Amino acid sequence: MKKYLWKVWLRSNRQTPGQTNFVADVDAAGSTRCQQDIIDRIVEKGSDVKPDIIKTILDRANAAKKQFVLEGYDVYDGFVHFTPRIIGHWMAKEAFTRDKHRLTVDTVLAKSVHEALQDVDVDVMGVADSGARIMLVTDVASEKTDGTVTMGDNIIITGDKIKVMGIEQSDGSMESGIGVFFVDESGYTWGACRISENQPSRLLVRAPYVMGGCEGLTLRVVTRFDGSGLLKTPRVIEYALPVTLTYSSGPLKGQIIEPVMPGEADAPQQ
Repeated sequence: MKKYLWKVWLRSNRQTPGQTNFVADVDAAGSTRCQQDIIDRIVEKGSDVKPDIIKTILDRANAAKKQFVLEGYDVYDGFVHFTPRIIGHWMAKEAFTRDKHRLTVDTVLAKSVHEALQDVDVDVMGVADSGARIMLVTDVASEKTDGTVTMGDNIIITGDKIKVMGIEQSDGSMESGIGVFFVDESGYTWGACRISENQPSRLLVRAPYVMGGCEGLTLRVVTRFDGSGLLKTPRVIEYALPVTLTYSSGPLKGQIIEPVMPGEADAPQQ
């Protein structure tokens, strides 16, 4: 018997034709695990080191790994191998430009992790209901999918039934409260600057500028879209991973968007 079990749901594969072709999504056992969960697990397994000291060590380890990557080193921490990389095409003796080239970091799981996957069994629970959900958020500038969002740049949101739709007002505008929003723990809300692509399974959205940046935000899509028509009341779809609004590595350009409280957010431009 395997030591671990992943429960998966089958969902239609939109990349290939046919009604019988599916992809498997792992059914996450609750919310995304973060650093505090790691600390709790270490303490749970038995540790003479206090949680606050563990946190300090983890923070310093992450800072050191980040510094090594910024210095151009490959980094291997026993779990993940990090490799700096530049995306883009070059001509002979061409200088690096951020408009044409992008800095990123490739990550590859350690061999020990791949070997440990042999201890995982899979329980296919059937075909999932095609409900609304956000599957992945990709920062276009950095190509990161860890919740990091570059302010003033585009992000790609993929999912199911996420097309932004609402009731059109008499003046031709969208009803208030419909759109893509970034919400902090206190409820303050920043609307996306623009939605350039608005499809049922994909949104191309420009993130707002926020003074100083923000961590731990909830990415929220509010829409009446339901495939065949409009819902009677707006549906709220939230991304499971916390989002961090951060500055780009280039010069900051654009207007700071002031937050509003829930219910006061205007719809972003379509």
